[in-house]
Amino acid sequence: HRDKKRDKEKVKEKEKAKEKEKERDRDKEKERDRDKDRERERDKERNKEKDRERDKERNKDRERVRDKDRDRDRDKDKDKDRDRDKDREKEKDREKEKDREEVDQNKEKEDTEKEGEKDREKIKDKEGDKDKGGDKEKDRDKEKEKDGEKEKEREREKDRDDKKKKEKRSRTPPRSYSSSRRSRSSSR
Repeated sequence: HRDKKRDKEKVKEKEKAKEKEKERDRDKEKERDRDKDRERERDKERNKEKDRERDKERNKDRERVRDKDRDRDRDKDKDKDRDRDKDREKEKDREKEKDREEVDQNKEKEDTEKEGEKDREKIKDKEGDKDKGGDKEKDRDKEKEKDGEKEKEREREKDRDDKKKKEKRSRTPPRSYSSSRRSRSSSR
């Protein structure tokens, strides 16, 4: 009878030990699950952080590209402005050269006219010395007529030059005060 009791107690103890073992296993399993959950949360956080970093980098890259584009556009605009300024300068130089040529041509015309006048006067003086008569008055009248015609011709040329200058002014953009004064003084 005692043996049976002992056997029953042993069986009970074994069952209790098994139960405790099972409980320990369950606790360990729970602990493992908790650890896994924590690890998952940490991974999520890490991934979020990485995503944030990637976004920051992408934004920085976009910003860099935008800046480069802006700089490139600015440089292109500067180049265009520089080219436009060069073209304007060339155009101004061409206009000045044309003006100089016109002035030179006008001077040559005037010089040749004066030479012709002097030659005519010499010839008239020689003829006048021979005639020494009423022809001198006729010559003077003719000279006055010629002078009047020459004066009219000069007026016409002056008007023509003024018109050309006005046309040029209307074609060229307005200049600053100082540069316009400079050009006026240089053209005189």
